[in-house]
Amino acid sequence: MQSIEFYTDYRQFLQDYYTWKKESSRYFSYRQFTIKAGLNSPSIYREVVAGKRNLTIQTIASFIKGLGLNERDGRFFENLVLFNQAKSEESKKKYLSVLRGLRYRKPQKQIPVHLYEYYEKWYNPVIRELAVSLDWKDDYSLLARSVNPSIKASQARESVEFLLSLGFLKKNFDGTYEQTNPDITTGSEVNSLAVRALNREYARLGVESIDRFPPSQRDVSSVIMAIPRKKLSDFKREIVDFRKKLITLAGDTDLKADCYYSLVVEFFPVGQSSPASKDLNETVD
Repeated sequence: MQSIEFYTDYRQFLQDYYTWKKESSRYFSYRQFTIKAGLNSPSIYREVVAGKRNLTIQTIASFIKGLGLNERDGRFFENLVLFNQAKSEESKKKYLSVLRGLRYRKPQKQIPVHLYEYYEKWYNPVIRELAVSLDWKDDYSLLARSVNPSIKASQARESVEFLLSLGFLKKNFDGTYEQTNPDITTGSEVNSLAVRALNREYARLGVESIDRFPPSQRDVSSVIMAIPRKKLSDFKREIVDFRKKLITLAGDTDLKADCYYSLVVEFFPVGQSSPASKDLNETVD
């Protein structure tokens, strides 16, 4: 099975661990794990995996013992549990920071928790595109000015170095750059704290674009629709298909790209016929 640092869900890790142990040892069982972990309930493993109960600080330590994790993996498991079970965004950020600090010697681009770093600064994806198409010859001032709104040369340098270290960019012998691990996506429904923060930044830039660019260079529009709640998933699916269509359109041309655009699609409730309805008051990313 994969090492623990490849997981962002501790319950999935426990499920995979159990499956792996059963396949490699016919003697492994929930009861055997319980004895090794020093726990009393043989059903706790199954209940945790099923999401019927959470782990406490005490049972986390017991699970680390039962799983036979070394010190570093044990710390990763502990903070992954705390991250998954945290209720507030502030707490999640705290534990995510610890997870990211537990560096491994494997290629970082393969480790999910380190991918969060890519989305922390709105200009990282922009720099990743500009670096491979702009004739900038390591002129970080030029690269920084090419970002809109412009950033500092030091920020551009830091971004390039970060993208190189994480494997999102590769520098060729002739000094040019190329993208590796292309077409990065987080899916249509994302719970990542960093991606939520990135979406907020792009939404902010979208608001500013109304005054920063003439209508000929941007398209900002809005419409209020009355829809049946049961059709909500259909609307969201259409938005996903629309976004995919534009991505395909952008890549399906022989012309060289000479401008870079951000597409921000916002679709959210502004009213409801049943004010007490829980569904439309919940936050969904």
